[in-house]
Amino acid sequence: MSAALLANIGLIILLLYSLIQFALTAHTIEDDRRVRERRLGRLEEELGHATAAANDAKATAEGSAREVAGLEEAVATLRATRAEADAKLRELQSAPRRRLIVPDKTVLVHGRLWEVTVVPAANSVAANTDGADAASVIEGAQVYLFGATTDRDARFRAEQRFPTSLGYRVQKVERFKRG
Repeated sequence: MSAALLANIGLIILLLYSLIQFALTAHTIEDDRRVRERRLGRLEEELGHATAAANDAKATAEGSAREVAGLEEAVATLRATRAEADAKLRELQSAPRRRLIVPDKTVLVHGRLWEVTVVPAANSVAANTDGADAASVIEGAQVYLFGATTDRDARFRAEQRFPTSLGYRVQKVERFKRG
């Protein structure tokens, strides 16, 4: 019986060893499953962050595309405005300029400048009947710049320079405006 008892004890020990090995293997498998689930959770979280970043980048790209379209439209508007301004500038440059003639530069120290429009006497009658601006309508009208303290003084200086006996008439006297 001793051999049978030893064989039974050997089988029991082998059975216990097998149970312990099975428990350890089951525990290792369970630990591996938990580690896999943690890694899978981290990967899903990273995927969520990457997806959110991709969506943000897509929204930014769409917003940038709208801004670029708006800026291109603004550039086109500015180009059209510049073309209009250039056309207007060319038109203004081609128009005859109003010329100011300064007959006596030493008298300009009086402090006030006056624009005096002088026309030939034959044209002044026609201008008075029209009622239009004499300097722009009358052919031969000249604008002179006189330095004087008052408009009467400017008229007097102009009448001395351009007397009516020589066929001139002072049409209007107004304060010089720059620009």
